[in-house]
Amino acid sequence: MIRKKKNNIKLNYKEVKKYIESFNDELLSKEYKNAHTKLEIKCKNKKHIYWVTWNNYHQGNRCRKCSYENTSIKRKLTLEYIKSETSKLAEGYICRVKKYKNVETKLPFTCNKGHEFWMTFHSFKSSNQRCPICWKESIKGKGHPNWKGGVKKLNIPLYDTYAHQINWIEKVKRDPKNKDYLQVKCTNSNCRKWFMPNLSNVKNRIKVLNNKAKYGENRFYCSEECKQSCSIYGQKKYPKKFKGNSQQRPDQKEWANLVKKRDNNICQICGKEGKIAHHFEGLNVNPIMSADTDMGITLCKECDKRAHSNIGCRSIDLRKENSCNA
Repeated sequence: MIRKKKNNIKLNYKEVKKYIESFNDELLSKEYKNAHTKLEIKCKNKKHIYWVTWNNYHQGNRCRKCSYENTSIKRKLTLEYIKSETSKLAEGYICRVKKYKNVETKLPFTCNKGHEFWMTFHSFKSSNQRCPICWKESIKGKGHPNWKGGVKKLNIPLYDTYAHQINWIEKVKRDPKNKDYLQVKCTNSNCRKWFMPNLSNVKNRIKVLNNKAKYGENRFYCSEECKQSCSIYGQKKYPKKFKGNSQQRPDQKEWANLVKKRDNNICQICGKEGKIAHHFEGLNVNPIMSADTDMGITLCKECDKRAHSNIGCRSIDLRKENSCNA
């Protein structure tokens, strides 16, 4: 037996070496200082070299590599165990593994429906994970917790999804028969009927409101008849059968021909060939006097363009709403 330290008696090198050799290990260190200084030791079984203090060695701490190898061998699962546990944990499941490495290696499985998938045995046993293909199928349709009756296939818009995106410009409400569905008002002013639009119509309307549509306004109409009879459908600037404030008079061509004939088709500013009859005042300033040939002059294109660039003769100045007599 090794002599224990009593009354601060220090162990010598021979006693330490004798104790280590009793466990079939070899002491490589040539000197022993104290119980807290690491010693170089070689295990004879695997010939691993490791460092450890006398206190730790005396308490039973040995070669870590040997300890890890022995533990892994004892804990390593066998193919028979994996296959039997698979059938016990999930009825109808088969593990098709032929070679097992460790818990981090994925193994091939076959579920009770014939789906093949890969998964670690730890995930299968400890985490209770099963066939991912079956899981994806289970959450489709009625199996999904947020299932609303297949609204995408039925092309039905949901109120909670789309109402807040269009309620700032469209009249919206919940469908009385199904509170999850969306209803809007028909755009036709002669109809204004509540109805449920298609999902595609709602999405196209949102694109227009977000300036992501290339053309059209994609307004809501309850029927094709309401769409075609609506006064603003397909109109860019004015309603149907409506003519804007035109700057042209019915006798404009006749007046222009008289002015150019009087001036012999010559520009009265530069002397070049004149093709444009130019009014001194806009048509909205004095509509009656604008028909008088004395209110016009013949100009070429360059002079006419220069004249319309002056303040008072610009296109914006000649509009009816900007005219003093309008």
